[in-house]
This record gives sequence, C-alpha cells and structure tokens, in this order.
Amino acid sequence: MLIDISDCAVVILTESVEKHDRNAYELAAETLTNEQRAAIFSKVLGRSITFEQQSIEEFYKTYTSFGMSHSLVYNWISFLLNDICKFTTPQIALLLGRPLHTFEEWLRENAHAFE
Repeated sequence: MLIDISDCAVVILTESVEKHDRNAYELAAETLTNEQRAAIFSKVLGRSITFEQQSIEEFYKTYTSFGMSHSLVYNWISFLLNDICKFTTPQIALLLGRPLHTFEEWLRENAHAFE
C-alpha cells in the first residue's frame, strides 16, 4: 500500500539509474473483490460494512458533483472497467527486500481514519 509505494521510491531513487532505467513498477500485493474488501473492513472495524455496486452514470455524477474534473472521473472509470487492479506484483517484494503489505495490514494501521 502507501508504505510499499514510498519504500519502492526510496529504493529506486537511491540505487543506480542504470538498474531501474525504463522499468515500470506496478504495485499490487493482492487481488480482492469489492465484497472481500468490505469483509475486511467489517473484520477490522468491528461493524458491518457492505459493498453496493453503483452504476457508471451514478459514479460519474457523484464524483463530478464533488468538483472532480470530467477527465479524472472518466479515466478513473476506464481504469476500473478495464480491471487493471486484477493482478498482483509479488516481484516488487524482491526490490524492497520484504513482503508487500496486504490490504488488511494497511487497514489495521489506518483504522482510525474510518471511525
């Protein structure tokens, strides 16, 4: 999660340019469905959290009404619809020299933000 991203940045910025030249590093420790994420929220926060699917139109209207630009929301929808988050990148653990953080670990560290 965020710690993985910052740790990855530190490694890349402190090692030789030649080692990381032209590499693109995707960060995804695990694949979870929205329902699985809701179950983890319920477990960590100790209250029932459910996932409700929102239509593309509702999603677009909601986020643009918050002042987000058309381009940002459109691209976010495209990202979500293309299932880009449905892969993992365990090889990043080699770069970091440690296992990647799971969603549950991140949520436990940040549960206070959801109370």
